[in-house]
Amino acid sequence: MANVGKKFEQSFTKSVPSHVAVIRMPDAAQSFFQTSHLRFSLRNPYDFLWWSPTTLTLYALELKTVKGKSISFERTKDEKKKEIHYHQIQGLKNFKDIGGSVCGLIIEFRELETTVFIDVDDFIEMTKVNPKKSFNFKDLETFEVPYIVIPQKKLKTNYKYDIETFLEKTRLH
Repeated sequence: MANVGKKFEQSFTKSVPSHVAVIRMPDAAQSFFQTSHLRFSLRNPYDFLWWSPTTLTLYALELKTVKGKSISFERTKDEKKKEIHYHQIQGLKNFKDIGGSVCGLIIEFRELETTVFIDVDDFIEMTKVNPKKSFNFKDLETFEVPYIVIPQKKLKTNYKYDIETFLEKTRLH
């Protein structure tokens, strides 16, 4: 049975229009084996690469879902056990620095039934002014973080996301 994060990814990916190319980065070995005996593993910088020919935009996206109203993040590579990992932020930032792409986090706040996109540069700026190691949905307003709400519609058990609106709001060209 898929965990909540995988169910969110599947539901979100099913909402992507057929004209958008979607590449899912392979999961690290530790995701499959609940063990601390692994000496090394691949650490993906993000979950997905998308190419939208209609907006001529390449996307690098990390998808997260949280039960409550807040989500934790690692400020350094030495921190562990937070929901948004330091290497993911660095991976998104490095890809964006190449240019010509939209890179960021898509976060589903399940309790609020709200899903948002935060550009990686805006996320990094927020971490500079936010003294906590987490943020909640209200903090996005408090710290004046630009974000995009991705419209969603509740189906029987999952959501359908309005990806076309997201693509239009984030297009580079």
